[in-house]
Amino acid sequence: MSSETAPPQRQDVWPYPSYADRRWLGGERGADRALATVVRAVRSLVAETGGHVDADPQMLLHALTQLADIGERVEWAMLSVIGESRTKGVTWAAIGEALGVTKQAAQQRFAPYVKQALEQAES
Repeated sequence: MSSETAPPQRQDVWPYPSYADRRWLGGERGADRALATVVRAVRSLVAETGGHVDADPQMLLHALTQLADIGERVEWAMLSVIGESRTKGVTWAAIGEALGVTKQAAQQRFAPYVKQALEQAES
């Protein structure tokens, strides 16, 4: 068995509420509204795709797959809003500020994709 798939040599305990715990990441109605939305979304998507909220390794991997899918779709949504913002004259500085990064970081990350999306729409 490879070290990647081998169980830990000692029983490690995750020091935070489990994914299966209602308090996981503050819960579905936690004070951090964005995080509570993620908790609701992943649990809903897990249920819709045949899984259930459980600390079983297979269910944790199922949840991880759903989180990766959600993360990818969040990136798509951000690109869409950023692209639309740019066509409405919003500056890279303002976009960077909204994202909590510098103007340069926002432009480096998103400008090529915005350009490509606009070029595809014109063709």
